[in-house]
Amino acid sequence: MFLFFVSLQVQIKRNYQMKRMQNLIALMLVSLAIISMGCKKVENHSHSVVLELTTISPYDITQTSAVCGCRVTVSENVSLAELGVCWGQESNLTVESAHLFTTSWNEPFTCSLDGLEPNTKYYVRAYALQGVTYFYGDEKSFTTDSNGGGGGGGADDGYTYVDLGLPSGLLWAECNVGAINPEDYGSYFAWGETQPKDFYDWSTYIYGSGENMLTKYCTNSEYGLDGFVDSLFTLQPEDDAATVVWGEGWRTPTQDEWSELTDNTTSEWTTENGVNGRRYTASNGNSIFLPAAGRCWSDGLSEVGNYGTYWSSSLFSYSPDKVIHFNFYSEWGLMSFGARYIGLTVRPVRSAR
Repeated sequence: MFLFFVSLQVQIKRNYQMKRMQNLIALMLVSLAIISMGCKKVENHSHSVVLELTTISPYDITQTSAVCGCRVTVSENVSLAELGVCWGQESNLTVESAHLFTTSWNEPFTCSLDGLEPNTKYYVRAYALQGVTYFYGDEKSFTTDSNGGGGGGGADDGYTYVDLGLPSGLLWAECNVGAINPEDYGSYFAWGETQPKDFYDWSTYIYGSGENMLTKYCTNSEYGLDGFVDSLFTLQPEDDAATVVWGEGWRTPTQDEWSELTDNTTSEWTTENGVNGRRYTASNGNSIFLPAAGRCWSDGLSEVGNYGTYWSSSLFSYSPDKVIHFNFYSEWGLMSFGARYIGLTVRPVRSAR
């Protein structure tokens, strides 16, 4: 009888523990369900709000002012109440900081920040208001001049350039063709082509199916199809990805213009927002960052993050199946040449106004 009583007590205790465990598991499942429900996307009239905000890098920077702005892409049937920028001397900006905005959000928004302090670091950040919800873009920083010197650059057709104070007055774009931010790789183009593609070799090249079968930009009959020669040495506007994609005035730099950049700047291998590349800084303090975007061979990328290879608009004089390009990696940068069919990045330039 005593053994039966002890056995019964043990069984009751086990049942109680099992019931308690079942209740705990049930509570955890309910909690997970609630958390899952709270992680749903914000809906707008049965459509998810898809909104991409880009903060335009500040330019025309002086001792007390700078120009900044933003652009936005939204999903269909979504409208915004405000599109603007907020700024201040502290990072992680919100609309609680100083801000300017427009209600005409279909075009890029730019504004002038005035009354700034000299030699001071500021942050800017794009924002948009949709309904009662605020969305924020990437945050960028700039430092006002300490001596009232010339501004850092400007914008044309919505694309930002940097004035490096070069002897020619040439202005260099802040980003690659196809990129939004300076550290973005952008698009890859075969030389003389204006659209990216999936496969890069002679079989898909627009101006010749082999090194001895060129149909444009051929200075030697031994390389032309059936002896073809046109003596074109420099990329024409209709074949220049920078001109076609960004608009008139923008173009791919020549071999001499790449040399001018490297001869009149100092450079260092650095990292920008997690992306490797080289920064070229001029004596006026302004600089551009070239990401190490690698290159496209056949259907794949190679050397990304280790090498940067950028087209020039200049044909290689000794062998027109090749073109001059600018190469760099962590230790050096120099002019070289390579086959026209490979996919490389393009950093546009434009002449001073």
